Amino acid sequence: MNNNSPSLYDKADSIVVKVLKYVSYVSGVCLIAIMLVAFFNVLGEKIFHHGIPASTEIIQYLHIPVVFLACGYVTLDTGHTKIDLLSSKLPAKVQTVITTVGYLLGAGICAFVGCRGIVQMMKFIKTHAKSSTTGVGFAKWPFALIFSVGFFLLAFSFVWAITRQYIKRAADAAPKDEKEATE
Repeated sequence: MNNNSPSLYDKADSIVVKVLKYVSYVSGVCLIAIMLVAFFNVLGEKIFHHGIPASTEIIQYLHIPVVFLACGYVTLDTGHTKIDLLSSKLPAKVQTVITTVGYLLGAGICAFVGCRGIVQMMKFIKTHAKSSTTGVGFAKWPFALIFSVGFFLLAFSFVWAITRQYIKRAADAAPKDEKEATE
């Protein structure tokens, strides 16, 4: 067996990371859109005394994909804040159990919130709900969908993080056994 060829796990991990990274790029595009809307709104108000209609509402709703579509990648990349003052003092196996329980709770909560977001989206579609703070009004359901997709991706990221944790642990133990067998 060729040790240089990637395993099925490595291929799957690469695909998962790429998909979540590309989804997070949508967050980046929305962030750029927020900056452009804010810039041209201020410019319009200062020069022409008339800004972009509903700019505040547009910016408010664009924050949904900025936050929720990037969460899955950030979690998988372990870019989130982790405070381990207490857990760092515990044995490695206990830390692994605590992390696994945290990921499982996170996955369950995120899946539940994602499901509730789908229910809300269906209500928005059924009632033709529109944003209303400025009177321009645009459909709310796409943002409920983005919210739900973001939470489902985050739940998946938690589950995949558990998979990574145990595959890495098995891989760390395996080379010791292989080295002993070759010597």
